[in-house]
Amino acid sequence: MLSRRTILAALALTAILPSTRAEAQSIVLVPRGAPERKAILDVVRVPVERRLGIKVIFEVERLAIFGDWAFAEVHPRTEAGGRIDYRRTRYARDYVPDLDSDLVLVLLRRSGASWIVVQEAFLPTDVVWEEWVRSYKLPRRLFLQE
Repeated sequence: MLSRRTILAALALTAILPSTRAEAQSIVLVPRGAPERKAILDVVRVPVERRLGIKVIFEVERLAIFGDWAFAEVHPRTEAGGRIDYRRTRYARDYVPDLDSDLVLVLLRRSGASWIVVQEAFLPTDVVWEEWVRSYKLPRRLFLQE
């Protein structure tokens, strides 16, 4: 039989430990030059190039991994590194440079040894990842700059 002191100690310990596996996992920021970074950005590149009809590179704002999930916040750039003139793309009619972002937000999930796009927001004007937090039960800190 457990003593009262042991039970109280166990209860106190559970109160300070993370209550879910998600809370216990850490967010890993993927550094420049890491193989995982190239793998994720190559997957993100496919739908962006398809949308724009040109080859792109990325200026990375944030690339973070949380377990089998990854979040990419990137600015597409021309192959020469310049800003894309969206007025010369199929988005010309709807793109307002002073109001619209040039961000692409992508939520990915690891599938075996590769990554797949789960959600993407192309040139968003809202905080779309809030819905991803709710839908996929992901921590907000995956999406936030630290």
